[in-house]
Amino acid sequence: MSATTHSYIPQIVVCGAVDDGKSTLIGRMLVETNSVPLDEIQKITKNGVTDYSLLTDGLVAEKEQGITIDVAYRYFQTPRGTRVLLADSPGHEQYTSNTRAIWPLQQQTPTLLSS
Repeated sequence: MSATTHSYIPQIVVCGAVDDGKSTLIGRMLVETNSVPLDEIQKITKNGVTDYSLLTDGLVAEKEQGITIDVAYRYFQTPRGTRVLLADSPGHEQYTSNTRAIWPLQQQTPTLLSS
C-alpha cells in the first residue's frame, strides 16, 4: 500500500448547445452551495442582478462575447461534505475541441450532463 492515499472526487462535465445556460447553471450551483466567497459574488452582481456565468467564464474574450471558449473547472462541496469537480464546457462548435482535450487528462471517467 502506498503512503499516499487518493480519494475519489466525482467529476461532472456540463455540455450542451450554445446558449443553453451551462455556465449560469454551474455558477448558480456554486453560489447556492456556499462555494463562492461573498466578495466574488459582489463582483458579478450589477444593479441587483447576479450574472452567475461569470464565475466560470473568466477569459476576457469569454466576458466580451458572452460565450464559453475554454473548459473551466470549479470545485464545490455537497451538503454531505463530498467534494465535486465541475467542468464547464464550450457549446460553440469551433471550441468543442477544447472539451475533447480534457479526456486524456482524466484518471476516471467523468459524468456528462447534457442540456
